[in-house]
Amino acid sequence: MKCLVWNMDYWKSPKREEGWEYIQSIEPDVCLLNECSNHSSQKYSVHHIANRDWGCGVFSKHELKEIELKKCHPDAIASAEVKINQQKINAISLYGKIIDDYAITTLHRSLSDLTPLFVERNVRESLLIGGDFNADLAIDEKQPGRSHHIFFERLKDFGLYDCREKFNKERVQTLRHKRSDFAWQNDYLFAGKKLYESCISCKVIDDEELYDISDHNPIIAEFKL
Repeated sequence: MKCLVWNMDYWKSPKREEGWEYIQSIEPDVCLLNECSNHSSQKYSVHHIANRDWGCGVFSKHELKEIELKKCHPDAIASAEVKINQQKINAISLYGKIIDDYAITTLHRSLSDLTPLFVERNVRESLLIGGDFNADLAIDEKQPGRSHHIFFERLKDFGLYDCREKFNKERVQTLRHKRSDFAWQNDYLFAGKKLYESCISCKVIDDEELYDISDHNPIIAEFKL
């Protein structure tokens, strides 16, 4: 199974169609996308619109069944169940929605909304959660008091593991911010134990050909189911 995590930068990208062409070229089984639109190339989707026709979604070439949840920020979470190679996967696209200059507040509310999934072991073990969290441990160093580390500790406490860190413990830039030359790491893919153990690769794709499409780098992970 191949999973793509990407903020497509829909609201300001000059090359939206090229973004979807890139996605088709890598043939992912599951896409966890933020700042994205619906698109005819995607056979199945659970997509929640924020504004201006873009939002947060789970997309797949396999049939999706939406996981219904009560949410404080419905446009910041898309959740769906998909079956691949007879294995049920619970896929969540999570967006760190910024309200009044803070994303960490909405992230904590979203984790609380998702708690019913996290506490069910049979659901959690085969769970993927990824997206542009707008969260970075480096923010705690640059802006003390934001406490982004608590958000990541909550993920770990729920029994979720960082797929990229399984293969590379070093920080990796995922956002190229026009107003900052700091190497921000905002995009992540976490998995429950069963999926994490089956993850055979996970890396951030830093490809200059994608720079005009989005200011975020995609994450691609593969799992042996």
